Amino acid sequence: MAGLVGLTLLAGCSDDEARFVSAPEMQAGDSIEGELTSTSPVNLNNGTRYSAHWMCGSGEAERYRYTLDAPFAASLAAFDDEGRWIGSAESGPEGEPAILLSAAEAQRCTLVVINGQDGAAFGPYTLAAEATGDQDGLQADRPLVGRLDDGSAEHSLSLDAPAHLNLALSGEEGLDMHLVGEGVNQRAESCAPGELRLDAYLEPGDYRVQLGQAAKPNMAMTKCASQVLSAGGAYQLVAEQRDLSDGRRNGGPLRDGDRITGTLEGESTNHYTLHLDEPSEVTLDLGSTAFDTVLHLSGNDTQISDDDGGGGTDSRIQTVLMAGDYRVEVASYGGNRGDYAIELRRSEFDGEFRNDGPIASGEEVRGQYIGVAENRYRFTVEETAEVSLALDSQDFDPMLYLQGEGVELTDDDSGGDRNSLINTVLEPGDYILEVQSYSGSGIYTLRAESSPFEGRMSDSGEVTPGEVVYGRMTAGGRLAYQLVVEEPREVVLESTSSAVDTVMRLTGNGVNEHNDDAPGLGLGSRITQHLQPGRYEVEVTAFGSNAGMVRLFIGE
Repeated sequence: MAGLVGLTLLAGCSDDEARFVSAPEMQAGDSIEGELTSTSPVNLNNGTRYSAHWMCGSGEAERYRYTLDAPFAASLAAFDDEGRWIGSAESGPEGEPAILLSAAEAQRCTLVVINGQDGAAFGPYTLAAEATGDQDGLQADRPLVGRLDDGSAEHSLSLDAPAHLNLALSGEEGLDMHLVGEGVNQRAESCAPGELRLDAYLEPGDYRVQLGQAAKPNMAMTKCASQVLSAGGAYQLVAEQRDLSDGRRNGGPLRDGDRITGTLEGESTNHYTLHLDEPSEVTLDLGSTAFDTVLHLSGNDTQISDDDGGGGTDSRIQTVLMAGDYRVEVASYGGNRGDYAIELRRSEFDGEFRNDGPIASGEEVRGQYIGVAENRYRFTVEETAEVSLALDSQDFDPMLYLQGEGVELTDDDSGGDRNSLINTVLEPGDYILEVQSYSGSGIYTLRAESSPFEGRMSDSGEVTPGEVVYGRMTAGGRLAYQLVVEEPREVVLESTSSAVDTVMRLTGNGVNEHNDDAPGLGLGSRITQHLQPGRYEVEVTAFGSNAGMVRLFIGE
């Protein structure tokens, strides 16, 4: 048969050498052509028809890469010259060829066996040889074949632009692989015997791929198929370069305008990196139709999490970030898995943060809470005033603390949606506002508003539509008022407090309504009712045993 190499015996392989299988002999580096037919012998690997060739080393130890080309699903197997099993590899389901790596020693022979993957696999095949010389530098999408002659090897890798690389190492069992460079130190995972994989998202620069023997394998969550068979200690290293802009990846850098599709698998989370050269307004949107998303952002003294801020079960983080490096984590609430989309929008931040100092009525300041130092502001009241102090954040659950002139008030969620709100009456004097956190850190907005106190202080008595009344709730006590209505009208009653979770009840003339936590009032209460002329009872109590000042507004 044309191209079939083989009947010349090489040095070290004598005619009377007893081999466990009789087969044509070839010299390492020669290509082979052959054919599987219905008359080919059976077994020697997987019980199917086979064709075998002895591959013997030359006078110099060299490395070769053989590619099996066949019109059928083929399998490669190898045995040493004493009949010991070396391993096997199969062609892929999409026609990917099986690969044989050879670093045969001089004076030694290896039996190479070509099988079909089932009993119906027949036809011609070619085992094409390619010599692989010494190659220290690793290039994208170009296979590198080497051998651990001294138990280790190192290959350089240089990138001129950001890249997403998948490093695939194929060889004998027990290999280890590390990728190291500026800010990078990653270890590959073993996804099959002799198969290691490492996904890396790299900035431009110089890197090193270090190979050696693993004391303990770093096992991967996922499995992979081996299509490479190694004989004589050879290995193959391939750096597959993937397109960062292809829209589907489970990690890597995020840049302004990116809209990336990913898949959450197994029990782990997916992680992305975000680098900012300047302070920036950042919006991260995470959505999925398969699971309830959870989004985490951390780094540079920032810890922000969001579950349903994007609407429904989607997540959104809108914040200001300082220059630096951040980690963006995609997770699932409830453990479901599937596809998701994550989007990043960034713009320059041209404002400023003020984390302390004076704050005046009518002023709004923006600050950054990192949980290390106290964020404290001075607030001065010139005359008795009705004061509204609001602390809002989309990044963390804020708490607001007010003290001074014998007043101590704390609020957590009265501003709605985890925000803080203190509505009270303050006497002239100097007060301290302190920004605190129930959980998390990030950016916040603090607003102070005040107006001359035109209401009145009363724990009971008559009230009329249009009034604002402040009462002092004692622990376990109640505030009781008589509402006088002169003509049919709709009345809105609101009771709010920075110290008390209010519960309000309106009774009289056939009316019996109550409310605990009203939308937009946090722990405040609201009753809206069309009332006929008459007298009604308005009772405000506390859910729990807290005490403090309560504001009652009777709207017309």
